[in-house]
Amino acid sequence: MTYIDILTSQLFALGFMGLTLLYIIIHGIFLYRKGKSAEAAISSGAIPLALLGFYAFISSLYGQFTWPLPGSYNILYYDIFVLVGLLFIGGAWSIYKGMKIQYIGFMGFLLGIMSIIYGTSAYNLRLSQSPLGVLGLFLLFGISGILGWPLTIMVDRAEAKVKNKSSAWILLVILFSIFIFLASVVALYTASVALPVHLKSPP
Repeated sequence: MTYIDILTSQLFALGFMGLTLLYIIIHGIFLYRKGKSAEAAISSGAIPLALLGFYAFISSLYGQFTWPLPGSYNILYYDIFVLVGLLFIGGAWSIYKGMKIQYIGFMGFLLGIMSIIYGTSAYNLRLSQSPLGVLGLFLLFGISGILGWPLTIMVDRAEAKVKNKSSAWILLVILFSIFIFLASVVALYTASVALPVHLKSPP
Protein backbone atom coordinates (compact mmCIF):
# COMPACT_ATOMS: atom_id res chain seq x y z
CA MET A 1 0.00 0.00 0.00
CA THR A 2 1.31 3.44 -0.96
CA TYR A 3 1.95 5.68 2.04
CA ILE A 4 0.63 9.25 2.07
CA ASP A 5 1.73 11.53 4.90
CA ILE A 6 -1.47 12.90 6.47
CA LEU A 7 0.03 13.97 9.79
CA THR A 8 -0.78 17.63 9.17
CA SER A 9 -4.42 16.81 8.50
CA GLN A 10 -4.50 14.75 11.68
CA LEU A 11 -3.04 17.62 13.71
CA PHE A 12 -5.72 19.93 12.30
CA ALA A 13 -8.35 17.32 13.19
CA LEU A 14 -6.95 17.06 16.72
CA GLY A 15 -7.24 20.82 17.16
CA PHE A 16 -10.78 20.76 15.76
CA MET A 17 -11.71 17.97 18.17
CA GLY A 18 -10.56 19.97 21.16
CA LEU A 19 -12.28 23.19 20.08
CA THR A 20 -15.51 21.39 19.15
CA LEU A 21 -15.60 19.69 22.54
CA LEU A 22 -14.93 23.02 24.25
CA TYR A 23 -17.73 24.70 22.29
CA ILE A 24 -20.22 21.97 23.24
CA ILE A 25 -19.29 22.17 26.92
CA ILE A 26 -19.46 25.97 27.10
CA HIS A 27 -22.77 26.05 25.23
CA GLY A 28 -24.22 23.37 27.51
CA ILE A 29 -23.08 25.14 30.66
CA PHE A 30 -24.50 28.44 29.38
CA LEU A 31 -27.91 26.83 28.87
CA TYR A 32 -27.69 25.07 32.23
CA ARG A 33 -26.89 28.34 34.04
CA LYS A 34 -29.89 29.95 32.32
CA GLY A 35 -32.13 27.23 33.70
CA LYS A 36 -32.72 25.72 30.26
CA SER A 37 -32.31 22.15 29.13
CA ALA A 38 -28.93 21.56 27.52
CA GLU A 39 -29.73 18.00 26.43
CA ALA A 40 -30.74 18.83 22.85
CA ALA A 41 -27.73 21.09 22.28
CA ILE A 42 -25.29 18.56 23.70
CA SER A 43 -26.88 15.69 21.72
CA SER A 44 -26.46 17.68 18.51
CA GLY A 45 -22.78 18.07 19.33
CA ALA A 46 -22.42 14.29 19.18
CA ILE A 47 -22.47 14.42 15.37
CA PRO A 48 -19.26 16.43 14.80
CA LEU A 49 -17.56 14.58 17.65
CA ALA A 50 -18.38 11.24 16.03
CA LEU A 51 -17.21 12.41 12.59
CA LEU A 52 -13.90 13.71 13.92
CA GLY A 53 -13.44 10.61 16.07
CA PHE A 54 -14.08 8.35 13.08
CA TYR A 55 -11.51 10.22 11.00
CA ALA A 56 -8.96 10.03 13.81
CA PHE A 57 -9.52 6.30 14.26
CA ILE A 58 -9.39 5.35 10.56
CA SER A 59 -6.49 7.65 9.65
CA SER A 60 -4.38 6.56 12.61
CA LEU A 61 -4.91 2.89 11.76
CA TYR A 62 -3.82 3.72 8.23
CA GLY A 63 -0.71 5.44 9.57
CA GLN A 64 0.16 2.51 11.82
CA PHE A 65 -0.04 -0.06 9.05
CA THR A 66 1.62 1.90 6.24
CA TRP A 67 4.32 3.97 8.00
CA PRO A 68 7.49 3.53 5.90
CA LEU A 69 9.73 6.26 7.34
CA PRO A 70 12.66 5.68 9.69
CA GLY A 71 12.15 6.28 13.39
CA SER A 72 9.31 5.50 15.73
CA TYR A 73 7.00 8.43 15.06
CA ASN A 74 4.19 6.07 14.14
CA ILE A 75 4.35 4.75 17.71
CA LEU A 76 4.58 8.23 19.20
CA TYR A 77 1.61 9.68 17.32
CA TYR A 78 -0.60 6.79 16.26
CA ASP A 79 -0.55 4.62 19.37
CA ILE A 80 -2.52 7.25 21.21
CA PHE A 81 -4.37 8.88 18.31
CA VAL A 82 -6.22 5.67 17.43
CA LEU A 83 -7.42 5.48 21.04
CA VAL A 84 -8.40 9.15 21.00
CA GLY A 85 -10.53 8.38 17.94
CA LEU A 86 -12.28 5.59 19.85
CA LEU A 87 -12.69 7.93 22.83
CA PHE A 88 -14.53 10.51 20.74
CA ILE A 89 -16.66 7.90 18.99
CA GLY A 90 -17.60 6.39 22.35
CA GLY A 91 -18.23 9.82 23.84
CA ALA A 92 -20.44 10.83 20.93
CA TRP A 93 -22.43 7.61 21.21
CA SER A 94 -22.86 8.03 24.97
CA ILE A 95 -24.06 11.60 24.52
CA TYR A 96 -26.43 10.69 21.68
CA LYS A 97 -27.99 7.83 23.63
CA GLY A 98 -28.26 9.90 26.81
CA MET A 99 -26.05 7.57 28.84
CA LYS A 100 -23.77 8.57 31.68
CA ILE A 101 -20.55 9.98 30.27
CA GLN A 102 -18.34 9.67 33.34
CA TYR A 103 -17.23 6.22 32.17
CA ILE A 104 -15.96 7.56 28.86
CA GLY A 105 -14.52 10.39 30.95
CA PHE A 106 -12.54 7.82 32.93
CA MET A 107 -11.18 6.46 29.65
CA GLY A 108 -10.13 10.02 28.82
CA PHE A 109 -8.42 10.21 32.21
CA LEU A 110 -6.38 7.09 31.42
CA LEU A 111 -5.51 8.40 27.95
CA GLY A 112 -4.45 11.65 29.58
CA ILE A 113 -1.92 9.80 31.70
CA MET A 114 -0.79 7.86 28.63
CA SER A 115 -0.35 11.11 26.70
CA ILE A 116 1.85 12.58 29.42
CA ILE A 117 4.00 9.43 29.49
CA TYR A 118 4.42 9.43 25.71
CA GLY A 119 5.16 13.15 25.56
CA THR A 120 7.72 12.97 28.35
CA SER A 121 9.41 9.96 26.74
CA ALA A 122 9.53 11.73 23.36
CA TYR A 123 11.07 14.79 24.97
CA ASN A 124 13.71 12.80 26.84
CA LEU A 125 14.62 10.89 23.67
CA ARG A 126 14.54 14.06 21.52
CA LEU A 127 12.25 12.43 18.97
CA SER A 128 11.46 15.73 17.28
CA GLN A 129 13.18 18.82 15.92
CA SER A 130 10.87 20.73 18.26
CA PRO A 131 10.95 18.64 21.46
CA LEU A 132 9.33 21.37 23.57
CA GLY A 133 6.48 21.69 21.09
CA VAL A 134 5.81 17.95 21.16
CA LEU A 135 6.06 17.90 24.95
CA GLY A 136 3.65 20.82 25.23
CA LEU A 137 1.16 19.17 22.85
CA PHE A 138 1.12 15.88 24.74
CA LEU A 139 1.14 17.48 28.19
CA LEU A 140 -1.70 19.90 27.45
CA PHE A 141 -3.95 17.23 25.97
CA GLY A 142 -2.92 14.87 28.77
CA ILE A 143 -3.91 17.32 31.49
CA SER A 144 -7.15 18.02 29.62
CA GLY A 145 -7.95 14.31 29.64
CA ILE A 146 -7.26 14.08 33.37
CA LEU A 147 -9.46 17.09 34.12
CA GLY A 148 -12.16 15.75 31.82
CA TRP A 149 -13.04 12.84 34.09
CA PRO A 150 -14.31 14.87 37.08
CA LEU A 151 -15.94 17.25 34.62
CA THR A 152 -18.00 14.41 33.12
CA ILE A 153 -19.05 13.40 36.63
CA MET A 154 -20.30 16.95 37.15
CA VAL A 155 -22.18 16.81 33.85
CA ASP A 156 -23.85 13.54 34.88
CA ARG A 157 -24.88 15.16 38.16
CA ALA A 158 -26.36 18.10 36.28
CA GLU A 159 -28.30 15.77 33.98
CA ALA A 160 -29.64 14.02 37.10
CA LYS A 161 -30.84 17.42 38.38
CA VAL A 162 -28.27 17.44 41.15
CA LYS A 163 -27.06 20.98 41.80
CA ASN A 164 -23.31 21.50 41.56
CA LYS A 165 -23.00 24.17 44.23
CA SER A 166 -19.32 23.80 45.00
CA SER A 167 -16.96 26.49 43.69
CA ALA A 168 -14.70 23.60 42.62
CA TRP A 169 -17.17 23.03 39.77
CA ILE A 170 -16.50 26.48 38.35
CA LEU A 171 -12.75 26.12 38.83
CA LEU A 172 -12.80 22.74 37.10
CA VAL A 173 -14.64 24.13 34.08
CA ILE A 174 -12.23 27.05 33.83
CA LEU A 175 -9.12 24.86 34.11
CA PHE A 176 -10.40 22.33 31.57
CA SER A 177 -11.36 25.11 29.17
CA ILE A 178 -7.92 26.71 29.43
CA PHE A 179 -5.99 23.47 28.91
CA ILE A 180 -8.11 22.10 26.06
CA PHE A 181 -8.00 25.49 24.34
CA LEU A 182 -4.22 25.77 24.65
CA ALA A 183 -3.78 22.17 23.51
CA SER A 184 -5.96 22.79 20.45
CA VAL A 185 -4.08 25.98 19.59
CA VAL A 186 -0.73 24.15 19.82
CA ALA A 187 -2.06 21.39 17.55
CA LEU A 188 -3.38 23.88 14.99
CA TYR A 189 -0.21 25.97 15.12
CA THR A 190 1.99 22.90 14.65
CA ALA A 191 -0.14 21.80 11.70
CA SER A 192 -0.02 25.28 10.13
CA VAL A 193 3.77 25.47 10.43
CA ALA A 194 4.22 21.95 9.03
CA LEU A 195 1.80 22.40 6.13
CA PRO A 196 4.14 24.33 3.76
CA VAL A 197 6.84 21.70 4.26
CA HIS A 198 4.39 18.88 3.55
CA LEU A 199 2.99 20.66 0.48
CA LYS A 200 6.40 21.38 -1.01
CA SER A 201 7.22 19.01 -3.81
CA PRO A 202 10.47 17.08 -3.49
CA PRO A 203 13.27 18.25 -5.84
